[in-house]
Amino acid sequence: MSGLTIGITCFLLLATYIYHESSYERFFSHANRIAYFSLSYKAPNSPEMVSSSTTPTGLQQTLQSDFPEVEQASRLYPYIQGGLVDIGNQSLKENKLIYADKNVFEILDYDFIEGNKKHVLDEPNQIVLTETLAKKYFPNESAINKTLIIDKVNWKVSGVIADMPSNTQFRFSAILSNQGLARYKEASWNSANDITIGLLKTDQSFQSVQLKLDNLVKDKFSESIKQGYEFGFKVEKLSDIHLHSKIAGTGNILYVYILMALGIALIVLTCINFTNLILANAIERKKEIGVKKVLGAGRKTIFFQFLFECSLMILISLIVSLVATWLLLPLFSHFMGVEMQINFWNKPILYIAILTFFIILSLLAGGWPAYSISSSKPISIFRSKLIEKQTGISLSKVLIVFQFCISIFFIICTLFAGQQMEFIQSKNTGLDRSDILVLDGRGWQDKERQLLKDKLSQLNSVKGVTASYDSPVNIQGGYTINEVEGQAPDFSIDVTAIPIEKDFVSVFNIKSIAGSSLSDTDILRASDTVAPENSFIINTLAATAMGWTPKDAIGKKINLNGRNGTVKQVVESFNFKSLHNEITPVVLFPEYGYFGNIFIKLHDGIPTQDALNQIKTIVKEIAPKNNYDYHFLNDDFNQLYIQDQQTTRAMQLFSLITISIACMGLFALSTYTVQQRIKEIGIRKIVGASVIKIVSLLSVDFLRLVVIALAISIPFGWFAMHKWLDNFAYHIELDWWIFILAGGSALLISFLTISYQTVRAAMVNPIDCLRDE
Repeated sequence: MSGLTIGITCFLLLATYIYHESSYERFFSHANRIAYFSLSYKAPNSPEMVSSSTTPTGLQQTLQSDFPEVEQASRLYPYIQGGLVDIGNQSLKENKLIYADKNVFEILDYDFIEGNKKHVLDEPNQIVLTETLAKKYFPNESAINKTLIIDKVNWKVSGVIADMPSNTQFRFSAILSNQGLARYKEASWNSANDITIGLLKTDQSFQSVQLKLDNLVKDKFSESIKQGYEFGFKVEKLSDIHLHSKIAGTGNILYVYILMALGIALIVLTCINFTNLILANAIERKKEIGVKKVLGAGRKTIFFQFLFECSLMILISLIVSLVATWLLLPLFSHFMGVEMQINFWNKPILYIAILTFFIILSLLAGGWPAYSISSSKPISIFRSKLIEKQTGISLSKVLIVFQFCISIFFIICTLFAGQQMEFIQSKNTGLDRSDILVLDGRGWQDKERQLLKDKLSQLNSVKGVTASYDSPVNIQGGYTINEVEGQAPDFSIDVTAIPIEKDFVSVFNIKSIAGSSLSDTDILRASDTVAPENSFIINTLAATAMGWTPKDAIGKKINLNGRNGTVKQVVESFNFKSLHNEITPVVLFPEYGYFGNIFIKLHDGIPTQDALNQIKTIVKEIAPKNNYDYHFLNDDFNQLYIQDQQTTRAMQLFSLITISIACMGLFALSTYTVQQRIKEIGIRKIVGASVIKIVSLLSVDFLRLVVIALAISIPFGWFAMHKWLDNFAYHIELDWWIFILAGGSALLISFLTISYQTVRAAMVNPIDCLRDE
C-alpha cells in the first residue's frame, strides 16, 4: 500500500501540472472563440522568415471594419516608459502595466470586483487595477474614482478586476486606456508593436479569417512585395498559444508529453508492482485458499474475495493519495516554479474521474492476482505450486523487465537532461554575464544616468557601467538593413538590433574583431537633431550577410530602419537569445532616448553585499524616491530555460521514484522465487553448496532480467534524447558513457534490492527449509 500510495500521489501531482499547462486562457467564457494574431516577414536577402508576436497598429481597425467573422478586435501595448507611481514621499516601480483598447474586456472577460466593464476605458487617463494593486495603493477603501499618479500623470481608477490566475500569458497589474496615445491616431502598417486579439463570432471562423488575412497581406504590403519582401499574418486560438505557438508561446508541448509519459509510466509501474506483491503475498495464504476450495468455495467466491481485498487497499491508498496531493501541491508548485491550484473540487467531472480511476486501477492492479489465485487447483496448492510456473513466474518476469525498461529509460533521460542544463550554464555565449547587476533603467533621465555612471565608476567594487534597451541575453528588436554600400539598391536583410550605451561592448567583454569602440563623438553625432549620423557595431554574421569581411566592413555605409550611418566596429557573434535558437546577424547602435536596463559590472574580489550597499547609497542620493529594484543578469539568462529546468527537475524526482517502485517489484519477485525454491535451497546446502554459490544462483536470474531491460531501453533512450536535443541549436553530444552509467546504476540497485532475500535464504537452516509444518 505504501508503494501504491506513492505512485498514485506522484501521478496526481503530475496530472495537476499537466492540467495547469493545458488550461491556459481556458477560464475565459469564450475561450474557444478568442483569436491571437501574429506577423511573419522577410527581407529580400534574408535566408528565412522572421516571426513576431506583435502586429501593426492598423490591423485591429481592419479586423473590426472589414472582417464580418470578427465580433471584436483589440490591441495590447506594454507601458515601457517608466511606471513610477508616486505615493506619499516615495515612488514605487510598477513593471506590469499595459495599454489597451476600450473594448478589451468584451474579449477578455475578467471578473470585475468594481466598475462597469463596458465603459472602464472609454476616456483617456482611465485605469483598471487588479485586486492586489488596488489593495496596495488604496487599502481598506474603494479604489473607484481615486487618482493614481504614474510618471507625473494622473490616472483615474475606473475599475478593479480579480487577480490574474496563474494559467495565463497575460500577466499585468493594471490596464491603462490607450485613448490618449499619439501612436493610435493613425492606422500604421510600417511597424509591429501591438499584441492583437479578437473575438470571432463562431469557433469555426478561424480558417476563413486566415484566408482573408492572406489576401490582406497582398493589399497592404503590395509595394513591398514587389520589391522582394515577404509578409504573412497568422491567426491562432488564444488557448493554444501557450503550448503550441513557437511565436508567442511560453510553454512547450513536448515537455507536457514527456511528463504525461512519465505519469502514465509511474501509474503502470505502480499497478505492476502492486500485482507482483499481491502474487508474492498469496504464497503465504496458500493453505487458506486450498482449504476453502476443498470445503466447496467456488472460483467466483475466491476471485471476488481477493478482488475486494485489492480494491479496498486501492481505495484506502487513493484516499490517502488525494489528501497527500492536496498537502504536497504547494511544495510541488514551488519545486516546479509554477503556481498551481486545485480549483475544481466543486466540479462533478472530478469525482467521475476519481471513480473511473479507482475502477480501472482496481481491475488493472487487482484483477490479475484475483484471477490467478482463484484459478489455482487444490492439488497444486498443497504441492506448494500456488501459481503455475509457466503462468505466474513468467508473467512476473515480463512485468519486471517492463518495469526496468521504463526505469532505465528515465534514468538515461534524466542524466542527459542534467548534462544539457549544465552545458547551458557553462557554455561561453560570447558575452560575460557574470557579476552583472541589473537596475531598472525606466524613469532615469540622461543626466541622472550619466551622473549615476560617474559616481559608480569611482567605487572600488564597480568595474564598469553601461545600459541598453533590452536585456543582452534576450534581445527582441526586429529591424531591417538596406542601402548597403557596395550592394544593389534593392538589397535588404532582417537583423536583430538594440540601442546601447557607448561602453556596452567593453562592460560585457564582447570580443572585438575589427574597428574601434564607440566614443563620445559618436554619441554626439547620433544625437544631432538636424543631421544625425550613426555609428554601428555589427557582429561577424551581419558582416558576412552583407558580403564583407570584418576588416572590409569598417567604414561602410548602411541604413537601419531609417538611421543612416557607418560601421564602426565588428564584434564576434554572441548568443543574444536562448540556446534553443541559432545566432543570427545583430546590430548595436547608440541611441540615448530610452534605456530599459542599467548594467553594473562588479569586481569579483569585493563581497557582493558590500557592493550592493555602496550602489544603493549612490542610487538613493541621485534619485531619493527610487526603491532600488535590482537583479542579476544570470537570472534573466536562467529565465529563458525555465521550462527546461522544470521538466528536468520533474524527471529527476520522478525517475528516482520510478526506480524505487521498480525495485519494490523486483523485491516482490525475489521473495516469490525464494519461497518457491526454498526446498531446493535446503537440499543444495545439505549437499555442500556455499552461501556465495546459492546467492549467485538466485541472483543471476534476476540480474539477467535487468540486462534484458537495459538492452531494450537504450535504443529508446537514445532516440528520445536525440529528438529532445534537436530543440536546442547548441547542445551536448550523446556520449556512450552515460548509457553505461545508467545501466551500471540499474544493475547495482537491482543487486542490492535482491541481495536481502537471497542472502537471507542462503543462510537459513536446511532443517527449516525441508520441514513442511
